[in-house]
Formats: sequence, structure tokens, C-alpha cells
Amino acid sequence: MTTIVSAFICNANIRDDRTLHKYLELGSLLLKANIPKIIFIDSEIYHFFKYYENDNTKIISFNKYDIYLYKYFKTLKNTFSLNTNFPNKDTLEFIFTMCNKTEWIKHAIQLNLFNTQYFIWIDFGIRHVFNCNNDEFIKKIEDLSNRNIYNKLRIGTIWNLDIEHYLFGIDIYKDISWYFAGGVFGGNIEELLKFSNETKNMCIKIINEKQNLMWEVNIWYLIYKNNTNIQFSFYNCDHNDSIIDNY
Repeated sequence: MTTIVSAFICNANIRDDRTLHKYLELGSLLLKANIPKIIFIDSEIYHFFKYYENDNTKIISFNKYDIYLYKYFKTLKNTFSLNTNFPNKDTLEFIFTMCNKTEWIKHAIQLNLFNTQYFIWIDFGIRHVFNCNNDEFIKKIEDLSNRNIYNKLRIGTIWNLDIEHYLFGIDIYKDISWYFAGGVFGGNIEELLKFSNETKNMCIKIINEKQNLMWEVNIWYLIYKNNTNIQFSFYNCDHNDSIIDNY
């Protein structure tokens, strides 16, 4: 059995194409999947979601300022800088949200409300990249419980991991990298806890050394290149149905 984990923070960025109402609509489809789920919801909008709780779904309210990265907000607010065409989207608070995915997974594992050995992170609004209809999307989420069991860190890749980042013409500390798809990852408890600890350590290291922070997929690439003791299991995908279909 597998527990699905997700989270949502409101007003972390501004997007013309993604209002708060739209995020709530997208996330509600994930919540309808009939498999064990632990969903962390910003306390400001918890009242919208508390009614989704049932035997398979636990909604946990949190204060975003309790996220460990927020203690670095004052340190970074004047030095944070990314090469992005969407500065209203790729805000510092949005980056904090992306980089905290592994902390939410860790918290879910510590709670282990459904007594499972396997956990999968799914971005709260991931429905928007799928080409299927809503019923098919929900079925894809539910089918994850019946997929192969991975005793490694299962994560989707887009770019070839054997090609160094500079050959793509990017600065790994400034430009988005798509070695990893980002929206879905999972595995067993042991590897996910390693991944969480490595991500937190890498984030703090970059904050201290670069006075900056980047997208979670960039952080994960640096962890991969750092030759940690994490056991990876890769699958090819893109930002479409394949991100779950190929898991």
C-alpha cells in the first residue's frame, strides 16, 4: 500500500493563468482519488478543504512561516535572483514551497497515518499538465497503489542525466533545469528520508554559500551529482500524462 502526499500554500506567487480558485479546482480532483492521502494545506485556506477528510484522506493545516526555509527570508530577500521569464511566478516564496516537498514527505512518513511502507509525492495542481479527462486523471492517481513497489527513490527524468548542465547552456544556480520532472516522486521510507535530509542540507548549503536558492529540480540534480548514498530508480517522462503513466 502507498500513501499519496501533497501540499498547497496560497499566494506564494502571482499567475495570470492560475488563480487561487483554479488551484482549488485542480487540487480537489487529486483529493477525490480513493487511496490513502495526507494533504498539507495552508491554514489560511484550510476551511475550503476540511470537508474532504474521510477514511482515506487526512487534511493537515499548517502555518507557512513554520517551514524551516522562512527563517532565511530576510537573508535572501535582497539577494534572491533567478533567470526567469516569469518573475511573478518564480518568487522566493514559490521556491520555498518547491524545496519543501521533501519535508512534507518526511512529515507524512513520521505520521504514517495509514501504516504504509511506500509514499508518493504528487504536486497539488498537477492535473493541469494532463491531457485526459477528470475521471481518467483520478483513475491514474488511484492506480498508483497497484504499481510496482520501488525500494529506491523513484523519480522521473526529462533531460539526459549524463549530459553536464553547462552543455545545455544553463547556470545551475540561476536557470531552471529539467533533469527531473519534479511533480512526482516516491519510494520506500528509507530512501525518501535520505532524500529529505539531503535536500534540506543542500538548500542550506546553497543559501549560505550563494545567498540564493533555486527550483527543487535544480537542488535534486546537485544531490544526484554529489554521489550521495541515495539509491535512485529513474523513469523517462515529461510534463504530461507520462509523469504518472510511466512511474
